[in-house]
Formats: sequence, structure tokens, C-alpha cells
Amino acid sequence: MADKHPNITLGQYKGLAVTRHVRPVLDQTVEQEIGHRCRLHARYVPTSAPAKRGDKVTLDFEGFRDGQPIPDSKMENVTVLLGTGKLMPAAEQAVYGHSAGETFQFDFTYPADFRVENLSGVTAQFTITLHSVAEKHTPAADEAFAKSRGFESMEAMRAQIRKEKEAIHEQAADRKAGQDLLDMAGANLTADLPEKQLAAEAQREYRLLEDKLKKSGIPLDAYCKSCRTTPEQLKASYRQIAEKRLRSILAAKAISEAEGIVARKDEVDAEYRRLAAQHVTSEEEIRKVLSPDAVAAALVAQKVQAFLLENAQVTTIHDKAPERPAKKED
Repeated sequence: MADKHPNITLGQYKGLAVTRHVRPVLDQTVEQEIGHRCRLHARYVPTSAPAKRGDKVTLDFEGFRDGQPIPDSKMENVTVLLGTGKLMPAAEQAVYGHSAGETFQFDFTYPADFRVENLSGVTAQFTITLHSVAEKHTPAADEAFAKSRGFESMEAMRAQIRKEKEAIHEQAADRKAGQDLLDMAGANLTADLPEKQLAAEAQREYRLLEDKLKKSGIPLDAYCKSCRTTPEQLKASYRQIAEKRLRSILAAKAISEAEGIVARKDEVDAEYRRLAAQHVTSEEEIRKVLSPDAVAAALVAQKVQAFLLENAQVTTIHDKAPERPAKKED
């Protein structure tokens, strides 16, 4: 945010008190994950039943005009999942109700404004040969499925999933507590903050809100009324958020320098690989968006948060699962 770092004097950043809140893993979450894993291992089984939405079919497809093939209309051994829009709607409707091995026709009238001029408004005949129909079979969440995934039983599978989810919640609690500590360290430092840039940042956020509300057709006054605030209070809150963000950035930089916390090149390279895998893209594409300095700064901030957490007075609270409402008796 700032063009240059103001003079910074760190305040207390070690021994700060923080509370880690760890969310519970609900039974519902475990069952949802089991269902997700079952769906991931669904398979398509050939069937003689008529094709329906959700089936996977393999077919030949060709169009004719006055008995002559239409150029570029022929497709052979095309496999499509019905209901995904991969086939033209008229063709998909024609497939429904037919079984593997059948050949059938349907008529289709091209729109008057069709991109191929000599087909505009023309009624053509299409022939489909349906080679195969396969329906989706999702395995049941039972002992057999658990054993097929390498578990001794379904209970063992549930226990492992719960353990994995608990680890994720612990990591989330660490991240939240680490950010809270960094915010505290930022609040404790002394610095000559660039007021003009903070005001500009607050104004930018305010304009973004105005644009978002305008696109949604919501008047700013109505929004403020629903939030029980005023435009002036909104601007002031954005100013506070901008200062808090800047203080955290400055604190991370100052603490990293004071404690010798750095991001090594191999760690930066590993982070590029992780981000590429996470976003299912190439490392080169990630590098186009994020500079090595930006990735290194993010890694240093994470390390600073971990350092603060290791040197803090931490109280951990495992939040309780919400109670289910009691069933009403008849």
C-alpha cells in the first residue's frame, strides 16, 4: 500500500495472549465426505435399457438434406454424457428412449439466421446410430466400499476422515490465531503512517462498494440504513481497515528482519508448484500472475505468524457442535 516504509519501532510481539478456536467436525461433514468419495468412484455400466438423462452414450451422427449428406455434419463413435449440453438439444431429445443398437432419424429446422447461409431455414433429416448406453453406478457407502478403499471397515474409514478433517480445523485455527497475533503486533508498533495513502485506500474501497451496490440496483442510503450506519461511518471504517492492514504488513516485515525470518528460493519454488497444483494450471501461468517477491513475502508472513504463535500465551478452545433441536412429540 505504501510507496516506502515509514520509520518503525516494534512494540511487544512476543508473549502476546491469544485464543485459538477449533471448530468441531460434525457427523454430517464426515458422511458428506463419504458420499463425495463414493461419487468419485462411480462407474458407467453398459445397459440395454433406454437412454435417459445422465447416461453415457456412444453414437454416430449425420445430417442429410434432400437425401444428400450435409458437409461437416458427420460424427462417428462420439461419446457424450446426456444432459450436459454436448449434443444439440434436438439430437439429445431424439436419443432419449432409444436403446443400444438402434438406428433412428429426426428432423431439425435450422434457424433463419443460421451462420451457414444455404442451411438457413432448411429442414434437414438426421440419422443417429446408438452404439452403446451406459448408466452411472455409484457404490453404496458400505463395508465393501470401505474395504475397496483400503480400510478394514466403514467405521475405520469414518475415523480416518474425521482425523483428516480435525487436522484441517487445527490448521485453520492456527492461521486465524497467527493473523490475530500479527494484528496485535501491528497495533503495538509505532510508525509514521502515510495518511494520504490510507485515505486514498479507504476511498477506493468506498468507491468499490458504491459500484457494487449500483450494479445490484441498491441505493447507498438503503444499504446504510439496513446496516445501521452512515456513509461517513463507512468511510471511517474503511480507513481503520486500511490502517490495520498496513500495520500488519509493516509488523511482518519488521519482525522478520528482527528475527532473521526469510523465505529460501527452494521454498518459493515449492510454493509455485503447490499453487499450480491447487489451481490445476502450469507453474509458468502462476509465475505470470505472482512475482517471486510476492510469493516470498507471503511465505515470510506465514513464518512470522507461526513464530508469533510459538512465542505466545495460547489458550485453545474446542468449540462445541450445535445441538440439534429436539423432535416434537406427537
